[in-house]
Amino acid sequence: MATSKNGNGNRLGVALFGKEPSFREQVSAALVSGGHSVLARSPTGEDLPVSWNGKVPACIVVAAERPDRSTLDLVRLLRSRLGEVSAVLVCRRAVIADVRRALELGIEGIVLKDDADEALAPVVAAVCAGQVSAPSGQRRAVRARALTTREKQILTLMVTGRTNSEIAAQLFLAESTVKSHLSSAFGKLCVSSRSEAAALILDPERGRGLGIVKV
Repeated sequence: MATSKNGNGNRLGVALFGKEPSFREQVSAALVSGGHSVLARSPTGEDLPVSWNGKVPACIVVAAERPDRSTLDLVRLLRSRLGEVSAVLVCRRAVIADVRRALELGIEGIVLKDDADEALAPVVAAVCAGQVSAPSGQRRAVRARALTTREKQILTLMVTGRTNSEIAAQLFLAESTVKSHLSSAFGKLCVSSRSEAAALILDPERGRGLGIVKV
């Protein structure tokens, strides 16, 4: 099936979703003023057709409070019906951990609501061209975060509930060394505490690919 890019090569057809009408309309206006075509608007995506007047959206845009689990579930639902179209989230707020999780789960673009008027249309064009885009304040979320072998070992033990001193004794390390490794790992995972790190590691979706053994 053909996508909804027209002959000028810039105008893209977008399917827009968002529960809050005023937020949804603001996003729609930003898309249209940026030169794109809004093929459909819907609160939830229920009873979604695969095309509108023969046009398949090149991108889905979801307006949401933040990129939480329900928002990402909606994107998965939409993609199950429309295929692997590009996806952009427009959020009122998003911390680095939210952005990182969304990117890990296949969202190509994140735009903050306050930036939508200027940034949304270019981001839609960029993700449809195969790029990934995130707000400048969350740029750390798109950088590679490879954990070292020692960091993985320490995180594995941390998840089991061991204290820093217990981890140090088991791995024959100084407790200060364990703290240093944890601080480095937390930075790579975009978390700020043991509880946040454990929640990330144990999450069946977000923890996938970290290479941390869950015992």
